This record gives sequence, structure tokens and C-alpha cells, in this order.
Amino acid sequence: MLTQYQKDSKRVYPIIYSQQYGSLSSVNCYLYDNGGSLSLIDAGLNTPRFKEFFYNSLKNYNISIQDIDQILLTHHHEDHVGLVNEVLKVKQIPVYAHYLAIPRVHFDESFLTNKYNFFLKTYKEYGCLDLVTQRFKTMEQTFLNRDRLRIQSEVCALKDRDEVEGLHVIEAPGHSPDSILFYDPTVKWQFSGDLVLKKASTNAIIDFNDDLNLLPTVSQYQQSLFTCREIETEWMFPGHQNPFLQHELEIERKLSRMEKKERRVIDAVANGLQDTVSIAYNLYGKKVDTLTSLVLSEVIGYLEFAVTRGNLSKRMDNGQWVFQVIK
Repeated sequence: MLTQYQKDSKRVYPIIYSQQYGSLSSVNCYLYDNGGSLSLIDAGLNTPRFKEFFYNSLKNYNISIQDIDQILLTHHHEDHVGLVNEVLKVKQIPVYAHYLAIPRVHFDESFLTNKYNFFLKTYKEYGCLDLVTQRFKTMEQTFLNRDRLRIQSEVCALKDRDEVEGLHVIEAPGHSPDSILFYDPTVKWQFSGDLVLKKASTNAIIDFNDDLNLLPTVSQYQQSLFTCREIETEWMFPGHQNPFLQHELEIERKLSRMEKKERRVIDAVANGLQDTVSIAYNLYGKKVDTLTSLVLSEVIGYLEFAVTRGNLSKRMDNGQWVFQVIK
């Protein structure tokens, strides 16, 4: 029997695909019945196995795609938007996402060009361009395939404090600039995307603003955790791992881990490592070669976090940032 969550007239039907996804044990999406309409919150992966699991889950819940009234996206990452087009082939329904998600899920040519140029500039300045040749090849393939990859419909733009189908929209940037929470205050349920996971790591990922400058993603992520912690919540429905209670305890653990990550970066610099690549290999070893983009995002993000908090300084040396401890 599949677990369902019900309170008053509201109900959640979890679709939890229990397969390893990187370091995570599942990829999740949810059917949310508010008593008047049915929303699909996130849309998983665009893979044959996930598609089969998705349809089997609907069948087990005695639900069909024809019953779904709208799609709500917590953010634009591929493990959250995968079956949007599959659903739209069967039934044309509204798709909602944060306004910053729209150029991302539409794979806009100008956005993809800006993304490529931002990472080219950023990786040069942090001295790690030689490590990321595969990422640029992937971005080039994405550009060529953009028409096939894009969500094949208009997307309704959401912003902080909007409301959609009884759910309050709360901006929660850091993991991505377009990350949002959906919160039902009547039953105290949060659909949290990748902001907080139970006993698993999720990270701030470097990205850029409208001026193509590096966003303070770790600071944003920390502030989003503070915001989330203050929301009176019973059940958390995350994008990975199982739903859970007592979200404030998990957030406290996450905030503590963030402090430790910053301290590790500061200690590496204090021990004489001043450039990004040396720090990355010191902290993560062979993971730099196997999880290159994620590790570099983590190291760059926490270096900048430490600079912002006055614990490190940085200066440009021969076109690359180097770091020092502020004593």
C-alpha cells in the first residue's frame, strides 16, 4: 500500500522513485489534491525507467494524467522538470515556475549564451578552466539541442508571496536562483524542492545575476534556510529522500554543516593553499576529477562566503583570484 498524506480535505500522493541519483536515494515528485484541483509538484526525470514508475504510481493511486490540473515546479533542474512535456502531450495544462526559471526551462538562446560566457569567465578567474572542458562540451550540446529540450508550452511566472491553488510561494534561492517553496498554511505542509533533505546533503550551486556576475549563492542558501526554519510546518515534502517531520532540526544540522564547510576552507587557506584548485584537491581529493562541477561550485561558493563574512580576503594575481586569511 502506497503511503498517502491526508489532513482535512487536502491530500498528498508521493511519487518517490527509489533509485540512486548521485549521492541521493530517490527522485521525488508529488500529486497534491487541495480538495478542488490536483497539482503535479515537480516532474522527475526524463528517463524510460522514471516514466514507467510515474505511470505505475498514477495507476496505483487510481489517478490519470487527465485528472491533473496544473504543474508546479520548485526549480528548473533536470530531475524536477523531466516529464513536463510528457504530461503536456496528454493534456494541455498550465505550468507554473519562478520567473527566473522561465529562460532556463525554455533553453532561451540568449540565456544559454550568457551562461556559457559566465562560466568561461568564472572558471578562468578561479584558475580551473583546464578541469572543466567536458562541462563546456555539454553546454555546447545543450545549445544545439535546445529546441528539443525546452518545455513545450508557456510557463506562468511566479514570484515571492504569490499564491497558486491555495499554496503560498516563498522564494528560496541558493541551490538555484529560481528555487521556491510551496506552502499550504491550512495544513502546514511544505513542498521544499532541494532546499532541505532528510539526512542528505544538498548544496548551493554557483550561478549568475542579470549583470552576469557571480551570485552570493551560499549566503542566499543560508538565508533561505533561515526563512524555511521560521515557517510553521508539520510535513516537509522534499525533492529527494523521504518526507519528514521536525524540519527545524534538519535545518539546524544543515546550518551547522555550512559553518564547518566554511571553516575547512579557511583552514586550507591558513595552511598555505591560496588558489581554488589546490584548495579543492586538498578538501575533496579524487572527487575533483569525478564530480568536478559540483566540487568547484562548492569550493568557489564557500571561498566567496568566507570573503563576504570577513574571514578571507582575495586579490587578483595574473588574472586569477588568490585568497588569504584575515587575521
